Amino acid sequence: MNALLTLGIVVYSIICVLLILLIIIQGGKAEGLFSSAQANVLGSQRGNALTKATTFLSTIFVVGALLISVAISTQKTAFENVTTNTATTTTQQQNTPLSAPTNTETLPNNTASSNQ
Repeated sequence: MNALLTLGIVVYSIICVLLILLIIIQGGKAEGLFSSAQANVLGSQRGNALTKATTFLSTIFVVGALLISVAISTQKTAFENVTTNTATTTTQQQNTPLSAPTNTETLPNNTASSNQ
């Protein structure tokens, strides 16, 4: 899942860059970044083609953001389940009460023999 998520983020980054470039190229009130060069090359269809491409890439951008978000939250949930189960078993082992020693014999006092 991790490799698939990484691939998705790389593709998403490429879509982001393409969308940024399309928005910069488009003409608005200021007629975009390359307004004089594009007017001669693309003609009157410039607005329609760029608008459709921008709409398409923005739709992929939003859907991609949602899919990556779901993938990351699912991955975190799976990780949290594993760590929670491990922590629960560890705390259960630590919380078991220790039994008192049952041997009631007293140890001999060896202090007298060590002084000799």
